[in-house]
Amino acid sequence: MADEGEEAKSNSTDRRRLEDLALVAEIAGGLAVVISVLYLAVQISDNNKLLRSQAHYNALEITQRPLEMMVATSDLAQIVFECDRRPFAVAESEWQRCKNYYLMHFNGWEYVYYQHQDGSVPVELWVGFEDYFADQIATKAGYVRFWNETAIAFAEPFRSHAAELISSNSGFGAGKSESK
Repeated sequence: MADEGEEAKSNSTDRRRLEDLALVAEIAGGLAVVISVLYLAVQISDNNKLLRSQAHYNALEITQRPLEMMVATSDLAQIVFECDRRPFAVAESEWQRCKNYYLMHFNGWEYVYYQHQDGSVPVELWVGFEDYFADQIATKAGYVRFWNETAIAFAEPFRSHAAELISSNSGFGAGKSESK
């Protein structure tokens, strides 16, 4: 009987020891999950910063390309200058070159618009682009002619946004044309 009592006591001690080990393992597992979640949060934050940085770079790359073309090609610069001033007075072949230039420029603006909507670019970058395009529209008739002929190429909501900016900032009127 003494052996049975010692055996029961031993079994009770072993069970208690197993329960203690199971509790320790459960706590360790919980801590591991918490540490993994924190590590994942840091990685996501770092990746978001990297993606915002890449979006900023892409915005600059896309929107500066038309300007680089103007700097590199004096003939194009002269044609665009004329289109900016008197878009209805240029030859049709020149207008087509200008139209392609404006299309690239508007595509860049549209890209930055959607990146801003997604919160992918800094607000300051968006404000700068918006002010830049408002100035271009207010001072260069070619942008207005381009928009009147090509707005259909852009989807909503950018189309409405650009149309509103053009109608409120254009000193040239939405439907005015110059004689050739």
